[in-house]
Amino acid sequence: AVMNFLRKSTNGFSICNILLDFSGGIANYGQMVLQSIDQDSWVNFYGNIGKVLLSLVSVFFDIIFIIQHYVLYRGKKSSKLEITTEQEDQIREHLVKPSDQSPPENV
Repeated sequence: AVMNFLRKSTNGFSICNILLDFSGGIANYGQMVLQSIDQDSWVNFYGNIGKVLLSLVSVFFDIIFIIQHYVLYRGKKSSKLEITTEQEDQIREHLVKPSDQSPPENV
């Protein structure tokens, strides 16, 4: 969250896992509410405080990331690097060795 804030961009940031984590946190709270209603007791919320606090922190940061990605820095994507055909040939030349050269003796 801090790095996104400092760069003022979410370029390269995958939001898919954040959305899955957020939906899991909300489903967790939904499950606890349904169990509490069914059991007529709210012990699910105060009986396992670690689970509740961890889920709260997780959902809080998920909301921050979602706001950063979809609201604050939505239009701040950097332009892709354009490579010319000549540059592609130079890159390919460095990556592909000719097959007629013999391997070095020390290998």
